[in-house]
Amino acid sequence: MKFKIKILNKKLIDKIFEIGILIKSFFGFFEILAGIILAVSHRLVINNLIIALAQQEILEDPNDFIANYLIKTANYFASGSHIFAVVYLIFHGLVNISLAIALLKDKIWAFPWATAGFGFFIIYQVFRYFHTYSLLLLFLTVFDILIVLIIFLEYNKKKLTRLNNLTKKETTSLRNLTGLKK
Repeated sequence: MKFKIKILNKKLIDKIFEIGILIKSFFGFFEILAGIILAVSHRLVINNLIIALAQQEILEDPNDFIANYLIKTANYFASGSHIFAVVYLIFHGLVNISLAIALLKDKIWAFPWATAGFGFFIIYQVFRYFHTYSLLLLFLTVFDILIVLIIFLEYNKKKLTRLNNLTKKETTSLRNLTGLKK
């Protein structure tokens, strides 16, 4: 029974890993797209988009938390923040997609790099959170922490599997060299 539970847990971790990495690459694509749109459009389009999204909610409920939060965020968005946001979104998106592809292709070198890269972004996101108190940033940071944890578990599983395979090959090679049979 314990063996079946271990297998189910491993399969569950594998599925969570795959889904989480696909979500990271999906976010990466939209981060690049948002960075490009932001670079081309400047603040005016962003402000108009946020106002269009929040307008109906504000008409229905002037105290709507999400709509007011979006409008407040749009007003906070200064020109220096604009350039930073463009660079950050595009760079973060490229890193997400590159590492996600390498992880899904099962490149063993990508696991420590992904952990370090996402870890760096987590540290920066926590730093930014204490300056902006952005709920979206907090949500993304928690999601990234969970992804790093799953990457770590998957990496340890893959290292153990490779070590077991290597040990079996070495044992077989030694048996062949010495002429011993099972």
